[in-house]
Amino acid sequence: MLEQSENTFSSRVFVHDYPNSSKIEAHYQSNGKLYNSYYNIISLGIYPPSPKFTQKPRNNASQYPIPNNYIVETEVSGWTLRCETKYTSNLKVCYTISWKEGRAEWSVNSTKSSTAKIGQKHSTKLSGPRLFGLDIEPLYNFHLQIGSLPIITTATKVNERKRPLEDITS
Repeated sequence: MLEQSENTFSSRVFVHDYPNSSKIEAHYQSNGKLYNSYYNIISLGIYPPSPKFTQKPRNNASQYPIPNNYIVETEVSGWTLRCETKYTSNLKVCYTISWKEGRAEWSVNSTKSSTAKIGQKHSTKLSGPRLFGLDIEPLYNFHLQIGSLPIITTATKVNERKRPLEDITS
């Protein structure tokens, strides 16, 4: 069943059937023009006991909690982006955005900001929280319902053979 929800976090409206479907549409209007965003939630991740929050925007809008091991795919200006969050050992959030240009695969990492320049000639015009979908209230509510247990959607299966580099080198 598709659900349409007005987001109290931001001024976007979401159309979704989460968790039955990993796809979420976001619609918002600015200067009389309608904008649409599409998200495919690969891994919902979990909120750590003391989650970090996005930086407070200039216009006193909401801050959003940042889950650990969160993975989402979205499309921006014709680019398919994979956005991931991972808490580091010093409790900072590492934001990773990866994409393809032709046959080359690119990625950028940052522990300072979730907004990044993609491609050689393009830069994102969306805020980091919107790019990563951190302002999607239905996901926040779902985190609360499940007690923030780790969830991986059926869209992606985890490779059980992958291990952190620290485990391999120790």
